[in-house]
Amino acid sequence: MEWQAIEIRSSQWILLLLAIILNTCIQCIPIKVTSEVTKRTLIQMPKIRVDKPDSYICMAVPVTDLEFSTVVGFKIDVVKEITHHVAIAFCEEYETDQTVWDCKSGHGHICSGRSTVFGGWDGWSKNHSDTLFPDDVGIQLGKEVKLNYVIIQTHFKEAVPDPDALKSNPTNVTLFLARESRNYSYQKVSLYSSGYIPAFSEDFKAEITCKWASVPVNLYEYFAHTHNYGQLIEGYIIRNNTKLLLAMDKPKGKSHDTVTIEERHIEIRPDDILAVRCSYRNTGPSKVLFGLGGSDEMCNLELSFKYDAKEINAFPQSIKCGSDAQEKVWCPKGGHDQVDVLCDLQHEAANKDVQRDFHKLIM
Repeated sequence: MEWQAIEIRSSQWILLLLAIILNTCIQCIPIKVTSEVTKRTLIQMPKIRVDKPDSYICMAVPVTDLEFSTVVGFKIDVVKEITHHVAIAFCEEYETDQTVWDCKSGHGHICSGRSTVFGGWDGWSKNHSDTLFPDDVGIQLGKEVKLNYVIIQTHFKEAVPDPDALKSNPTNVTLFLARESRNYSYQKVSLYSSGYIPAFSEDFKAEITCKWASVPVNLYEYFAHTHNYGQLIEGYIIRNNTKLLLAMDKPKGKSHDTVTIEERHIEIRPDDILAVRCSYRNTGPSKVLFGLGGSDEMCNLELSFKYDAKEINAFPQSIKCGSDAQEKVWCPKGGHDQVDVLCDLQHEAANKDVQRDFHKLIM
């Protein structure tokens, strides 16, 4: 892997790793969050030099020796002036022998083996920095379940030529831990678009479909995300040739908030189809690519779900499903059977009816 963003000598790596491990143990002190959260573990990304803006830097810390090994929540603090967003993953292994590394080229393929990945913090959302899972949901760590490392990924929107000038460590992640395991495990499914938005497009639609091929699960949370060209995001479950509205949002730039749907008891069942569509307006003379950069666009629906913790092998990894925006997979008769029930949503009047029904559903 090409090394550009960080320069730390090998002796410093050893000291860094020891400091992280010691810090993980020393910071395990009681906190009062809920009656079941009994410990917290602070993990800090060190002050490092980052040569380029829009860099992704990852850090790995072993978690197999934690006294309490059920993660039930987390808190993230960052230096906001330089941070775009932070994501967290728990992995069986990770694909480098370094403790801190430039991971932009391997984005989305950092873990090897079993993994659980979830979003942490970003610069546009109000409710991402401090999160507790539902009372019956957790992430069990350790060798028995093959989750041995926590990976902290920081997307630096600005370069850091002088790390000593930072007012604090760039990323600080506090894991909330419980003594007992919980009945349900956490996992997520990410639906996303690739491709591009054509130039001079008043109403371009990127469509995604994905067939559910695993055990039943219960959704409890989602967030829908576009960047600066998004106009509307729609998400549906298709079952028995009928559609159930799952999510709808009118984007405000890159801003998005997490929406709790636990009280609606939405279940994904085998052979269900998840369908997402993002509508865009690009009046400029250049096409806009879907991608990871700040100037790129996104069509992204993240669904958090819980499943029976006894089904340990049901979801060894988070689920990702993408479609090319240049391929119309909704209507007519897209990539899966049953999606033709979405054809009536090709019309603006139908969209307005759906929005009205959605507001009734969540009130």
